[in-house]
Amino acid sequence: MPDAAETRPSRLRLASVVLIFPVLAVLSAAQTLAIVGENSQPDKAATIAPWDGSAQAHFAKAAYQGQLAQNPATAEPPADWMADLALEAYRSQPLVPGALAVIGAAQPGDGNAPFWNAAAKISRRDTLLQGMLLNSHLQADNLDGAIRVLNQILQVRVEQRPAAYIALTQALRDPRSVDTFVDILGTGPDWADGFLVAASRDKEALGNLGLIRQRLSDDIVDPKTDRRLVHAFASAGEFQLAYDLYARLSAERPEEVDGWSSEIPPFDWTLVDQAGFRAQVLGGEEELQLEIARGKGGVFASRILPARSRALSISGRHDLKPQQQADKLEIAVSCVDGDAPIAQGNLTGGTIALDATLPADCGFVKISLSGRAWSYGQRITGSISTLSISFGE
Repeated sequence: MPDAAETRPSRLRLASVVLIFPVLAVLSAAQTLAIVGENSQPDKAATIAPWDGSAQAHFAKAAYQGQLAQNPATAEPPADWMADLALEAYRSQPLVPGALAVIGAAQPGDGNAPFWNAAAKISRRDTLLQGMLLNSHLQADNLDGAIRVLNQILQVRVEQRPAAYIALTQALRDPRSVDTFVDILGTGPDWADGFLVAASRDKEALGNLGLIRQRLSDDIVDPKTDRRLVHAFASAGEFQLAYDLYARLSAERPEEVDGWSSEIPPFDWTLVDQAGFRAQVLGGEEELQLEIARGKGGVFASRILPARSRALSISGRHDLKPQQQADKLEIAVSCVDGDAPIAQGNLTGGTIALDATLPADCGFVKISLSGRAWSYGQRITGSISTLSISFGE
């Protein structure tokens, strides 16, 4: 039988982030009320009129927030006097959310989920109440419930989104979260793009993020977000995941091997853009304009393609000058997971021609054009025509 600590690693990792989140979310309110750290709190509570349930609830809630702020790594129950004050508030005004949050926090951890679910219906804007409901779901290892509470917080507490994105990304690492995320993100919440971008920075979450994106309609996700997802997947070495999304986004475009499009790198062209070292497309995608100043150089154009067969052929023309330097420019083909080029050649005599035999285990190939202008010579300028890139049978 597996060790209990090993069966729920995702919940524990999520809890380590999320338990702090509701405390941070309410800390500013506690400080504003000048309650944090005061020893006279019970005496002050006694001065509140017994019929003023709202004031009692407000004070009990703020005092509990102050207690939480002093030890943000845990969610300790409120002091007895806080719970008593919250109960008095509830008796006079049972619909005050602050009182419910303190009362629920004072209850034993086991079996109080129904209380939190009922209390949460009173208010979806009370941060402490939502935070305690979130904690309840985490303690019960209810990942679906925790994500849905975070969704509610995200909708009403825009300022807390960065912290919530961290918690949601932790949750995304767990495969159980995929269906819940698809259900929520499929409704098109206004925080979706921000979360997808934030989650794409977490390598442990990328696999599940890819599954979620596959199930979302294209009108849900902003094109700029999709381009960032493609880049994130590819940068993490998840080339098939990245290319599947790229192919979906470019399905209505011309054949991807034509032109110098740089819309969605790295499967479209990645073009250098530096002072004195620039490759750019002007007026269409048929020609690439190149400028390499004296002493400048490196890779000026590259793209990654799936290896459709073991035979690859590349051809094209250029009018780069001066010819003596242009002849030294290179084109190379390599596997994305390899170190050395499989094939390479020079751009001699205004022509580009390269044939490569790819290894059987080469899933994706990288095509690179590079070169340098001599520091004692002229700058290199001119254009390169569209490359013909074809895979044999």
